[in-house]
Amino acid sequence: MTETETKVATAEEPTKTTEEEAPESTDEATTTPANVSKLEGSIIRQLEYYFGDANLARDKFLLEQISKEEGWVPLDVLLTFKRLKSLSEDKKVIVDAIEKSDEGLIEISEDRQKLRRHPERPVPELNEEKRKEIYARTVYVKGFAPEDGTQMNELLEFFEPYEKVSNIVMRKYHDKATKKYLFKGSVFVTFANKDQAAEFLKKEKLTYKEKELICKSQDDYFEQKKAERKKKDKKKEEEKFDIGHLPKVACVHLDGFGKETSRETIKETILKLDESLEVAFIDYQKTDSNGVVRFSTEGNGKKFVEKLTDNKITIDDEEITARLLEGDEETEFLRKVVKDQAARRAAQGGRNKGRFQKGGHRNHKNGGGGHGGKKRKTEDESPAEPATKKVTTEAKADA
Repeated sequence: MTETETKVATAEEPTKTTEEEAPESTDEATTTPANVSKLEGSIIRQLEYYFGDANLARDKFLLEQISKEEGWVPLDVLLTFKRLKSLSEDKKVIVDAIEKSDEGLIEISEDRQKLRRHPERPVPELNEEKRKEIYARTVYVKGFAPEDGTQMNELLEFFEPYEKVSNIVMRKYHDKATKKYLFKGSVFVTFANKDQAAEFLKKEKLTYKEKELICKSQDDYFEQKKAERKKKDKKKEEEKFDIGHLPKVACVHLDGFGKETSRETIKETILKLDESLEVAFIDYQKTDSNGVVRFSTEGNGKKFVEKLTDNKITIDDEEITARLLEGDEETEFLRKVVKDQAARRAAQGGRNKGRFQKGGHRNHKNGGGGHGGKKRKTEDESPAEPATKKVTTEAKADA
């Protein structure tokens, strides 16, 4: 299932989408005057949604219509929108209803055949500042049972007592089996200002059809989803870069190197201490003040540190402090080792592509033969032993 989170809904564009094909358009939940009928109230809410800030900020189709004739949109065009059409196809009923609105958002043309957003209420630009302002007054509410067939009019009725709701977005996902967008059971509710959103969040134990609702600010919801995605990505990374083949308790951090210390010197000093402490790799570059020694055998990192006095060892006349990598620190280092190995394998693979001509034959330059050459061990053959670019005297220390 593909999840769709519509932050700002759009009016139905008749030539491109239908409510069955796209996330449901949402109504602008405005307060209607007391002297209007239920139908008129629904028409007012729907039209003020179409011409409202939330919709016009993103509705390309309606914005295109508005740009054609000083903002005027023919009722014939508006009646191609499925939701308005379902309320009434009678132009007189629609115009009479919007005439009763006290919002002052929509104007009626002299011939009563067109509507437009009031020129003194320009559409705000949806820039980053405006987006943050909208988020600050929007709340996330979860707990509306999808199986109950919850409709927008039911949500409008539920949120009507709370002042002042300006927009409701039903969150939907695309169901591959039915090829339809289905309600997830949660909504984004935008209030007229930040204080009203905060007041709503202070309400205790809100329920809908005897089911308790989960309410939080949209900012908090996004932060929660961000943390969940980060955790999920980390898990994927752990699965991708498995460290199970590398020995544990075998990595030691060394600090205090002089500028001329080499990896070969580090290795030789360790072997003088104990010849059984075989080094797999030394993560260190000359002039670095610190590095990490990875031993070939599990537990040899701890064994090495235990042989030292006060965790100190002298290398090139410098007193070096040793510390065993443990827990998360060890895990992160080993994961880095695996990533580096994978990167080097990929780089080697890229270089090897150019070494073959069309037809699968080696491009032997200067008469070099393709048989009998000594094969160099790579990380693909020994994941725990990375290939090295060092000269022969340092090859083992870098392996």
